[in-house]
Amino acid sequence: MYMNKKLVERSGYLEKLEMFRDDTNFIKVIMGVRRCGKSTLLDQYIKRLKDLNVGEDEILRMNLESAEFDHIEDYHDLKEYIYPKVPKNGRFYIFLDEIQRVKGWEKIANALMVDTEADIYITGSNSQLLSTELSTYLAGRYISIRMLPLSFKEYHELRGNKRDDNEVFEDYMKYGGFPAIDPANGETSVASMLQDLYNSVVYQDVVSRGNIRNTGELERLVKYMMFNIGNPSSLRNISEESSINRSTVERYLNLLEEACIIYKANRFDLRSTALNPTPKYYSVDTGLRNISIGFPSADKGRVLENIVYLELLRRGYSVTVGKWDSKEVDFVAEKPTVGREYFQVCYNVYLEETQDRELTPLRLIQDNFPKTVLTMNAGRPSVTKDGILIKDVVRWLLNEDE
Repeated sequence: MYMNKKLVERSGYLEKLEMFRDDTNFIKVIMGVRRCGKSTLLDQYIKRLKDLNVGEDEILRMNLESAEFDHIEDYHDLKEYIYPKVPKNGRFYIFLDEIQRVKGWEKIANALMVDTEADIYITGSNSQLLSTELSTYLAGRYISIRMLPLSFKEYHELRGNKRDDNEVFEDYMKYGGFPAIDPANGETSVASMLQDLYNSVVYQDVVSRGNIRNTGELERLVKYMMFNIGNPSSLRNISEESSINRSTVERYLNLLEEACIIYKANRFDLRSTALNPTPKYYSVDTGLRNISIGFPSADKGRVLENIVYLELLRRGYSVTVGKWDSKEVDFVAEKPTVGREYFQVCYNVYLEETQDRELTPLRLIQDNFPKTVLTMNAGRPSVTKDGILIKDVVRWLLNEDE
């Protein structure tokens, strides 16, 4: 296994955790695809606690995928291990990494909240962490934090090495943002690492968890979905084009979403707010997507759209796709603190035919919410006569677009 030990501080996630530090009324639940950096985030957070004079004897850290804890299989095993180590009163921090491996873990989480004053943090690679069972035991008593692979800003800090920003971005588009993936290792090594990562994510969190026997069929669906990121996709057309039974497609898609491998963006009519039956799907990481379909070179526009979608999620937006008659707005992003914003994503907006396609849908929307086109090589931000912002996507991703 190739490993790069250089780390980048995941400050955005650390700040979210610190907002709720010592609030024992809530369990902090960190969810994200396998190997996106959850364990490292806990390490960084524990270091911050120690910098605040929290002692080793006030911290319990368990990575439940470690061989050290192979004997812990269910709620009873976990309780037997944890309870003797946790005081009933006073400050104490518990970190349970990849908790989904333990059957009935939500019972111990609930019991610890009742019986102790511990501040509890858990991570998992499956969104089923927030299932009906958890909601039953911990209704209204957990904070969910979605974790993704590195943003481009984080990636630039880790891999930039004083190179040209656009050159670094080309690597990011191709190889994605999983922290262990370093293009400096060379294409062969990086491809091998991405394939290992793909196998780990798909086979441990989908095949094994879903008890899937026909792995060839699943692989075919994954390739189809990864090739078609950003394309409207109904269950019917996915089934027909992948030659997989519709109910099987639905089951596999649910498993892929639960494993945080793909994300679904629903499409709405912007005038009637009616839900369109053909959502769009995006990959959790462009490198994971590219390794699964052989690194295509001709679809940079789709990859760019995928990157912007993930960045909007990182920034706390609820993201949908907007329809206006036959026209489409790539992303309708909403957040309570800022309201609504519209985004079009285009690799090169300066081509005449591209301008019409990208700007017309935004011009049709007669409200006062911000409307932005994100594109490559835009230079400084500009504004059209209609009030539409044109921004350089690389500067926007680096928060340097003002």
